[in-house]
Amino acid sequence: MSAVVSSAPDAVVRDLRTSTVSLPLARPLQLGAMTVTRREYAAVRVSDGDGSTGIAYGLTREAPMAELVERLIAPHVVGGELDVPALWERALRGSAIVGRVGLVRRAIGLVDIALWDLLGRRSGRPVWQLVGADDSPRQAMLVAAYPTPGRTVNDLVDEVVSQAADGWPLVKLSRSPDTALMRELLSTLRRELPATTGIVVDVGFGWPDADTAIAEVAEWGDPELAWLEDPLLPEDVTGCARLRSATGLRVGVGDEVTDPGVLKALADGGAIDLARLDVVAIGGITPALEFAVWAEDRGLPVSCHISPETSVHLGHGVGVETFGRGPGGNPYDPSPQLVVGGPVFEDGTARPTAEPGLGFSFAPGTFDFGRNA
Repeated sequence: MSAVVSSAPDAVVRDLRTSTVSLPLARPLQLGAMTVTRREYAAVRVSDGDGSTGIAYGLTREAPMAELVERLIAPHVVGGELDVPALWERALRGSAIVGRVGLVRRAIGLVDIALWDLLGRRSGRPVWQLVGADDSPRQAMLVAAYPTPGRTVNDLVDEVVSQAADGWPLVKLSRSPDTALMRELLSTLRRELPATTGIVVDVGFGWPDADTAIAEVAEWGDPELAWLEDPLLPEDVTGCARLRSATGLRVGVGDEVTDPGVLKALADGGAIDLARLDVVAIGGITPALEFAVWAEDRGLPVSCHISPETSVHLGHGVGVETFGRGPGGNPYDPSPQLVVGGPVFEDGTARPTAEPGLGFSFAPGTFDFGRNA
């Protein structure tokens, strides 16, 4: 790995703007205890005043992300020298009185990612190169199906199998509370999918405790899973460890986690087989890269949650997640409508391009950055 390049001493962040857009879903999704009817995205754009800009976007999860960025983070970034880790620290300390994790951390994450993009575009180099990674293919996971009400097992199987035919090594589906459906779905998929295709089930923190989780998994029969994702709240280290031991399943936890210490506690407590990393939620590329190095040193696999345009740049063996991106889109995540460019997906892998910065732009007419932060 080459040295990390994280600053441009001759550059100053002159402007920061935000924008929010909401896109309805074709049908509501049930993820754990949550019902999702739309996807709302907040975007950030930073500029150096010399013609270079950097961008980032992420799910708001119905929180006022743009306002948090404008009121809590922008004052500590605008006017500062383009030294990304230094600005990250400045933003964290400047907002520490109201929270170093949670929504504030997500707001810092959006700005940090945009700053890395600005640094890359200004230098004419891709972010993966700035952080010392290479452009080798990353393993990719496809989010393939949600068992929404009214959908049959055959519907779900057809959807997953048709998408897996493109060579995805991992396909993910959401857990349904209908245990009979899950038992039939998992057993049928295991017969229909190639032996080389791993199945991931995302519980979305939907079980209240380990006993409930263990009992429900038992009703699925003997599922062959690549891993069981986010079964319990991530702070429940003891419960996750017990579930992992009782079921014999590999467990991955971390979607939406904003504190790297929670992921480290899960790993140290024998509660997970891999860490799930959300680059926006964890606070941006700066802390995500630090965690990826920590995990690599311990032999802990890392799989990223959504945002492949950003996560593909981390390197260090970090896996990438995506929803279907074909011409017809997909009914679960409309974010591909927002972007142009980004990683190249082929044969179940994601590869970053050599374009400067993060290598993507926003599609015309999506985000309006007319208002200053």
